[in-house]
Amino acid sequence: MKHKFFIIFGLGLSITLLAILLSRLDWHVFFTALKTIQIMPILLAASLIIMIIALRSLRWTLVARLPLTNFKYFWQAANIGYLGNMIYPARAGEVLRVVAIHHFTSLVLGRAVSSAVIDRMLDMIVVGLCTLLLLWIHGSHIDPDLGKGVIAIFVLATSVLISLAIFADRLHAYVQQWTKWPKLQEWVLHGLEGVQVFRHIHNVIIVLLLTVFIYIIDYFWMWQVMMAFGWDLPFTAALTVGVFVLLAISLPSAPGYIGVYQVACVLALSLYGIDESLAVAYSIVMQLLMFSIIGVQGLLVTIFCGFNLSRNRTL
Repeated sequence: MKHKFFIIFGLGLSITLLAILLSRLDWHVFFTALKTIQIMPILLAASLIIMIIALRSLRWTLVARLPLTNFKYFWQAANIGYLGNMIYPARAGEVLRVVAIHHFTSLVLGRAVSSAVIDRMLDMIVVGLCTLLLLWIHGSHIDPDLGKGVIAIFVLATSVLISLAIFADRLHAYVQQWTKWPKLQEWVLHGLEGVQVFRHIHNVIIVLLLTVFIYIIDYFWMWQVMMAFGWDLPFTAALTVGVFVLLAISLPSAPGYIGVYQVACVLALSLYGIDESLAVAYSIVMQLLMFSIIGVQGLLVTIFCGFNLSRNRTL
């Protein structure tokens, strides 16, 4: 019941936000902006999105500490997850990618879950750092309560990841005593094994550096879309849009984050004096670009790798 309420609330929020934005749109400015887009920066942005998906798949492979020969399976699972987030509400793609990697490799379910969770926690840590940088740049124009919330998430993600790495052995020994719940015990033990193999310092440093590099490229392709519109904005504008978008898509919304995505771009670009109608046009181009790549790659994987989205939605 709560899950249905969450979905309905997200759909309602997206539709309401989108309706408000469209009612305030200057359609002449909107269509003029779309007509004057330069194609080369868009093509570069598309190439960078493809690269980002590959790098995220590589990072997930390293987090799971499987041989790099398994990279293609993590790439396939990542694309299925992105496609799931685009089609289904409530970030169902996160579940789909766990099911997919369990389906494609010999990775047991517990380790599949723990590797996916660690993978996302790394994102939370870097997003927290980027948000702190954003608050330093735009501190006088952003609600300080936003900073408090993000700092809390950053501290929580960092603390949990460090605690798991330190106490994984003790937790493993404790869970071995759960003889009354053998199936749960098996899943948790496998999950903790995933933490144990990840915590080697060499691997941690590599994946942290890779995560920072991924976000730099992520913001760079957003900056390229700004170049396509002919805007002379600093790289920090792309950082601002990226952080606002990531915070917005954490809210309940319709599939594909429609509505909340547009509002995030409008709020972020307003800090740089970009008209609301232009910001909506920018957000739509960004979404269409991502949806095109995610849709094509995700559909190809589901078709050629025999993964049925409907049948495999649950664990």
